[in-house]
Amino acid sequence: MENFVADLIFKYDFSWGNPYFLLDILNSRISITTHSILDMAYGPYDGNPDLIKNTHDVIYQTTNQRYQHILITNGASGALNLILRRFKAKNGQKVFTTPYGYPSYDSFINRAGLERVRNLNAMPLHLTTGNHLYMRLIDSPENPTGTQYNIGDANTDTWDSVYNNQIYTKTPFIVPNHRVMVGSYSKLLGIAGARIGFIATNDLLLYEDLKIESKAEYTGVSKLSQELIVSILKQIDLNQFMRDGSNDLADNKYEFTKLEYLFDGQRVNEVGMFYCAKIHPKARDLLDKCGVGYVMLDDDTIRLSMGQTKKITQEGIQYILKKDRVQNEKKTK
Repeated sequence: MENFVADLIFKYDFSWGNPYFLLDILNSRISITTHSILDMAYGPYDGNPDLIKNTHDVIYQTTNQRYQHILITNGASGALNLILRRFKAKNGQKVFTTPYGYPSYDSFINRAGLERVRNLNAMPLHLTTGNHLYMRLIDSPENPTGTQYNIGDANTDTWDSVYNNQIYTKTPFIVPNHRVMVGSYSKLLGIAGARIGFIATNDLLLYEDLKIESKAEYTGVSKLSQELIVSILKQIDLNQFMRDGSNDLADNKYEFTKLEYLFDGQRVNEVGMFYCAKIHPKARDLLDKCGVGYVMLDDDTIRLSMGQTKKITQEGIQYILKKDRVQNEKKTK
């Protein structure tokens, strides 16, 4: 259903969910050291011990939750694929999600041989004991609407929490019931290219199953990427970093409010990183003429990322406004 407008060379790319604004902050605060080539042998399958310890602290700092077991993964996408394949192996059938969710959910769920239902409340209440046929994948705050959910089942459900921190919401402690949590350093620190996510759970058997699945899938996660994150977390005050990130994202959101008139006054989302709105063909044509990258969620719903750098965001919004003004002036002559 979701379509990236990928056949253009973008002048202003508001399509990707990469928080570039965080990279600007990070770049001014850290130094990256080069590791010895002798350190690049295989690492522990569950992840760098220092990063696991740090992740316990990060989770509590951002969500007020504690978990007994953490598995480092190849991004949050890698984590979700592990969970879905394991669910299928246990005779799972249907995955109930938020209405939109991460654009790759369809691909992940289909590749795992499962059926997606875009309605969290449609999951049957009577579940089979010990061998669940259904699970919810609760994207909260939801990509791209920013909606936060507090429903869920502690025996079955997965919480995709990648936007649940103080950068993207002022209420990060709204937590759905869940069996397993998925997190992402891409969204917390902005370093999406490092491809580091994590799974957190109190279920030992589930953790052991997922660790076996992870070993079979990719024989561990990049040591260099894990050590990079350990180094970054040592060099920053995470609370201050999140406050500064929240402020810069708020500045970007203010810029996007200047475009609300193009979308019949639909308001910029207060939570999350995306502007999600119904769009008319005229407004879409304007964005195309401006070389703007975006994602179409369906035939008339657009997703624009507000996570670009402040500089590109300001320049892009001003360019769109100028282009629209010039077009309107030509029509009145």
